[in-house]
Amino acid sequence: MATRQYNGENSLKAMPQTLTLDHVSPATRLLEKRRQMFEVQEALDAQKQLYIAKEEAFRLREEALRKKDLELQENLLKFKKFLQENESKKNRAEKRARDEEKQRLVKEAEIVKLKAELQRQQEHKVEMEQKAENLRKYQEYLHRVVDSATEEYSEIQDLLSRHRTLQDANSDLSHNQWETESSLEATRNDLTRYVKELENDNLNFNNELATLRDELAATKHEVARDRLHEEEGLHDVANERKELFQVLLSVENLLRRCQAKKKIKKAESAGGRLGGGITFADLGRIGEDSMVSLEEVAMYMVDYQDIVEEWFRGQAQVVRHSETEGSESEAKRTVSGGGGGGGAADGIAMPKGGAFSVDAK
Repeated sequence: MATRQYNGENSLKAMPQTLTLDHVSPATRLLEKRRQMFEVQEALDAQKQLYIAKEEAFRLREEALRKKDLELQENLLKFKKFLQENESKKNRAEKRARDEEKQRLVKEAEIVKLKAELQRQQEHKVEMEQKAENLRKYQEYLHRVVDSATEEYSEIQDLLSRHRTLQDANSDLSHNQWETESSLEATRNDLTRYVKELENDNLNFNNELATLRDELAATKHEVARDRLHEEEGLHDVANERKELFQVLLSVENLLRRCQAKKKIKKAESAGGRLGGGITFADLGRIGEDSMVSLEEVAMYMVDYQDIVEEWFRGQAQVVRHSETEGSESEAKRTVSGGGGGGGAADGIAMPKGGAFSVDAK
């Protein structure tokens, strides 16, 4: 803002001043105008040179700023790279510190373990020294044994070898004894298991035998019940057969009585046809013959009924004729209340529905 104000003041000072020439000639006025134009042109050239100078200064300043910016960017990159290197160095240092801390802890643990091992070894040393001290008397005893038995054992090593041999033999015998006892125990277990299996099998067989006995009893009961039902069925069949025989004999008797009136030759009797070795086919055939006989009896009954009705019609005519002749005597009997005899009509009555009946007075 100060630069712009400064430039404006310089421009105002550089502008030519206009002269007030009111009473001059046109040529003078023209010259004055040219002078003013020349001054204005000089002022414009001066301003132009000034602008060019300022532009150059601005350009130089811009280049300087650009260079500073590039330097700042380069410095920033270098600083960033420096920070990254420092960060990586810091991370490596921290990692190295952690690793060293872990190694320190491991070493301390190893130290503690080694101290404990050292303590154990020292205790073991003391124990072994005490054990050696305790075994020294046996060594002395072995020396005395060797000295006293020079013919059989010349050195202590021979005596120890003999002892190891005897010890191995004892171990073998102990192992054999253990194997024998184990085998015996296994045999006993097998025997016990076999006895238990036999007992279980025996128990199962007894249970199956009891079940079979129950089934046998139930089967016998069912057989007895079936026999009873069979006997009842045979009895029912015998009764039905007896009823059938009676029906067939009744039909045969009716047929014979009807045929006796007309003196027709008698057919074979139902009793002869219902002999011992009769079959269901024979029964069917006998039944068909009985139906034919029943139809024949029915025909005889119809004929007999027609004869009886004809006879009743004749008797009715006779009665009506008698009633016409004896109406007076009938009236007298009616008035007197007598009911001794009613003529032939008193002993005969027409059947109802085509049937007939005879009063037996």
